[in-house]
Amino acid sequence: MHEEQEPWCELRIEACEPPHRLTVSALDAFGAWRVDLLLAESAGMTELRFVQHLDGTDLVGDVGPGWEYYLDMLATSRDGSPKPDFTDYHPAMQAYYRGLSPEAPAGA
Repeated sequence: MHEEQEPWCELRIEACEPPHRLTVSALDAFGAWRVDLLLAESAGMTELRFVQHLDGTDLVGDVGPGWEYYLDMLATSRDGSPKPDFTDYHPAMQAYYRGLSPEAPAGA
């Protein structure tokens, strides 16, 4: 994980259907991860749909902010803007992501 300066982990390509879909999986100390990256044209631009498959909702408050950070890092690598600070995402966005879970308590 970049925010903790951890080393890279190996990814396994589960599906590759150029130019529309890439599915990868990984296994690390935190568990098994499966991610779908889906690309589609929308109004003359490429739209990225990012899907993280989780076994439950326990990690939503940690995983969601992390991916927001990584996707913003991708954007800054493309447009040259300043890199974001991970603390602006985690723990700041944890409650928001926990509230998106269908299992979230009312008012969360």
